[in-house]
Amino acid sequence: MDKKQKLLDLIDKAGKGSIEAAEQIAIGYFNGDFGEKNPTKAKKWASYAAKHGSEASMELLEKL
Repeated sequence: MDKKQKLLDLIDKAGKGSIEAAEQIAIGYFNGDFGEKNPTKAKKWASYAAKHGSEASMELLEKL
């Protein structure tokens, strides 16, 4: 599975309510797993996941 397809699958899962998927998207954007690093998108997804109880996303937000 290529990076773009993985991202689309995660976005689909996140759209259906998966906080874990949103967390993975945030981490992926932060690390540049989907191409270039994108702190803006990482923050958006991490904020969403953190609001829903993701501790990993809360930690990520502290780094952004």
